[in-house]
Amino acid sequence: MLDFYPKLALNNLRKSKDTYWPYMLTSIVCIATYYIMQSIAMNRGLLQVSGGAVAVSIFFLGTVVIAIFCVALLFYTNSFLIKRRKKELGLYCVLGLEKRHVALVLFFETLFSALFCLILGLIFGILFSKALFLALLYVLDFSTPIAFTISIPSLITTLVLFLLLYAVLFLYNATHVQRARPVELLRSTQTGEREPRASWLLTLLGLICLGIGYFIAVTVKEPLNALLVFFGAVLLVIAGTFCLFTSGSIALLKLLRRNKTYYYQPRHFISVSGLMYRMKQNAAGLASICILSTMVLVTISTTVCLYIGRDSMISSLNPTSISGRVTLLDDRTPEQLNTEIDAALEQDGIRPDVLEQRFLWRYADFYALRDKNVFTNAPDDTKQQPVLVSLIPLEDYNAMTGQQLALDASEALLFTNDASFSGNTAQIGSETLHILQQLDVLGPYQSNQVSTVQLSYEFVVSDFTQLQQIYCSATGQNAELEMCVYLDTQDDSALQKAIASALFEHTPPETIYSINARATVTESWNSMYGSFLFLGLFLGSLFLMATVLIIYYKQISEGFDDHDRFSILQKVGMSKKEVRATINKQILLVFFLPLAMAFVHMAFAYNVICNILVIFGMTDRLLFLVCCLVTFFIFSLLYLFVYRMTAHTYYRLVEA
Repeated sequence: MLDFYPKLALNNLRKSKDTYWPYMLTSIVCIATYYIMQSIAMNRGLLQVSGGAVAVSIFFLGTVVIAIFCVALLFYTNSFLIKRRKKELGLYCVLGLEKRHVALVLFFETLFSALFCLILGLIFGILFSKALFLALLYVLDFSTPIAFTISIPSLITTLVLFLLLYAVLFLYNATHVQRARPVELLRSTQTGEREPRASWLLTLLGLICLGIGYFIAVTVKEPLNALLVFFGAVLLVIAGTFCLFTSGSIALLKLLRRNKTYYYQPRHFISVSGLMYRMKQNAAGLASICILSTMVLVTISTTVCLYIGRDSMISSLNPTSISGRVTLLDDRTPEQLNTEIDAALEQDGIRPDVLEQRFLWRYADFYALRDKNVFTNAPDDTKQQPVLVSLIPLEDYNAMTGQQLALDASEALLFTNDASFSGNTAQIGSETLHILQQLDVLGPYQSNQVSTVQLSYEFVVSDFTQLQQIYCSATGQNAELEMCVYLDTQDDSALQKAIASALFEHTPPETIYSINARATVTESWNSMYGSFLFLGLFLGSLFLMATVLIIYYKQISEGFDDHDRFSILQKVGMSKKEVRATINKQILLVFFLPLAMAFVHMAFAYNVICNILVIFGMTDRLLFLVCCLVTFFIFSLLYLFVYRMTAHTYYRLVEA
């Protein structure tokens, strides 16, 4: 008798290939994906190279995201499976099996599918992890070879996670069957949903949520504000999407039904009434497809944009080989600092003449509140967004640019990243400055002192006496000077790192350096944005798989439900050609409405995402636009392919 239940479970798995095989394929992909990400995150070799610690941190975060997503995805597919099998399970009860026996069949089904998926998932994970690990090293631009090994801790972690998940799924299914009556299970597939009402209040709420979310996304200008409001806007758009698909779509279908000229045609009548009949169920699926499609577009386009544009970002933020600042604890001049730099290099055996260019200037800065052209010191507890005000003596500006400019005590030059600033005067504290010129660049190159995230204003003033007077007027304190340091040498990574190391080790203690070699920054950014790209493609693939799976199961569900209905229509005189045309119209509406809505979401999100990318150093909006369009084009091709494949399955089920 004990052999009966395993055999019945295996037979069920073989006969339910249309529903079980996609579920098992999804499980295999989830297991392989999680193992690959976990094995990369646990590779100790990554910690031995520059920037590897950043990559490991990102991949550990990725394992958490992937685990959560896999759990949600498998729960969704399992709920579809148990719903489709209610009639079969009810029939077992009618034929004499007790509910505990049905639970035993479900246990063996879960056990066999779990073993099959875990074995294949781990095998594919191990096989593909080597290739993907090499691809990762290429993306991260790591020249140091890192050993690849099969990660036993990753195998154990993956096994424990998914065995627990399968156990929870079995308990969920067994509890579901235990609570239902056999008659309810038998009639489950015949129980349709009532025609839902068109809630105009819910439709209006959806429009309001979408409108507010779109308004926030389009009007936000400050990068830091964009990051703060982004998730709020996302939640509003998600809520608005579900409201409009759930209620707004029903309202639209009812409006079409009232149009008698449109509605009373064979194709329109069947497709509109068919969608109306199960629109509540369809709406949730369509909204999920739309949201997942948007997630695919946003995830892949942003990570690809950051990876492609990393070189230009590095060059913009690090215009010379060595750049940064020095905190001055005394009245040190640029000439004295240059002498100290030469001495530090010589102690490490580096000739000072390897530095091809040197740019040094002193400055003092403070945070201020701006009201038009008036700048006042920002208190520590301010709730307003402060701006950064910097004061630079004309002596250092002339030395840096090679000019011989002269300024009166009341005159200044201004360099700012605030395009809205206008006027010929600026008041800082109680001091009023007449702005002779707004500079396009601060020196021979675009200054990296100007933040791309925060508004900043750099004033070149007549001398140190005026600098101290303006600073004291604004803050009530004496100015604490710092010095910008930009040193340029040949494009040699080892040399750049050696120069930076010499400055840290061999300069006097009263000279506190905070500088970076561009080679070190490049390694760190390659690691960070390469990791983002790798994780983005991983997550994008998972989101795409979830989208395909929801579409596929939705089409199977529709096919099973529509089989009898279209069979009756053919018997009362509707031709196969008319049936296929009706089916095609319904599928087109169901498929391409979420894609169109995802494109609209992405279009409105463009501005806020661009502002968020500024925080990462990406200011090239055109590059992001190109990445968005290319990603949408490729995604649309994949979406069209899925449409053709699932439509074929739907036709086969309906016409069977």
